[in-house]
Amino acid sequence: SPRAAAPLRAAGLAPRTAGSPAMQGAAAVGERPCVITCSNCKASYSVEEDALGPGAGKRVRCSNCDHEWFQSVARLARLPEDMELVEYPQEMKDRMAAGKPAEARAAFRAYVGNLPFGVVEEELADLFGEYGNVVHVNVMTDEDGRSRGFAFVNMEIAEEGAAAVEALNGHMLQGRAINVSEGRQQEGGRGR
Repeated sequence: SPRAAAPLRAAGLAPRTAGSPAMQGAAAVGERPCVITCSNCKASYSVEEDALGPGAGKRVRCSNCDHEWFQSVARLARLPEDMELVEYPQEMKDRMAAGKPAEARAAFRAYVGNLPFGVVEEELADLFGEYGNVVHVNVMTDEDGRSRGFAFVNMEIAEEGAAAVEALNGHMLQGRAINVSEGRQQEGGRGR
């Protein structure tokens, strides 16, 4: 199978400029390149529609992780205006070399209650980060954006999440003893 171009990853943080790498290979002024993305490592590639040959498409292989898939012409998409292709992040390369997925996935969800209303997500990420890799923190807010006094912290490794619950339940944070427990999914998709 033919290999795609050098591994690139779409990112929304880099501003797009007329001379940026994202514009290289665009067929016409103002036209955004077509991109395909590996579902395994999330590497993205700029491709020409005719490179997939006449007809429905063809098999392609990711040059980053060797994942192979059938790419149909009908499922090609233009690179969004607010994104440009950048080099594949070293952090993701390192995770793959260690046998982990390219992007961290949550295997443990902690519920954090009795939070002081001034606590922000970064503060909880730092606190829980002492016990393992924090994937995402969500401080729950009301319609006006004010904290509701509880949050969910998602961690990559379940054992590290359990250790954080054990160590942080009752921890004093801004003068309040926080309640930390494993987040549970109740029937109906709601609950902690």
